[in-house]
Amino acid sequence: MPREELKSRLKSPNRLFNAALRKWMREGLLVGLGVSVFRPGHAIRFDTLQKKKADALLEKFTASPFSPPTLKDCIAEVGEEVFNALVELGKLVPVSTEVVFRQEDYERMVADVCKLIEKQGQVTAAEVRDYFNTSRRYVLALLEHLDATGVTVREGDVRRLKAR
Repeated sequence: MPREELKSRLKSPNRLFNAALRKWMREGLLVGLGVSVFRPGHAIRFDTLQKKKADALLEKFTASPFSPPTLKDCIAEVGEEVFNALVELGKLVPVSTEVVFRQEDYERMVADVCKLIEKQGQVTAAEVRDYFNTSRRYVLALLEHLDATGVTVREGDVRRLKAR
């Protein structure tokens, strides 16, 4: 369950909730994963229909890894609960409020963008778009995500690897 949902259900002020959550996690009563908390041993399991929908959605990502369905299309196809479960399971990686990639495609794109920058010293959105043969929508979402996560730095129209 999302941490915020648990806090809301407990009707607990921030400070008290955070202290209690730390205690529960320290005592092994809850386990944290991303923005969610679970009981130890909890596993996400899909029923037959959910699994069929999830598999069909993931197949669309396989068919078009660099121009996948939008986040909105994903939720329309499988529902918010299954979509969130796919994110929690690490199958999908949202990079913006509109764009999501399959984990392996995301990792490949990040690695390839880094290699392009290492080779050229910098890269433009147009170069990345052409490299992946996709649209500007997906490239800009990815590049802005890489800027936000500290992989790249935008300097005008180009991106460089962030100095580490």
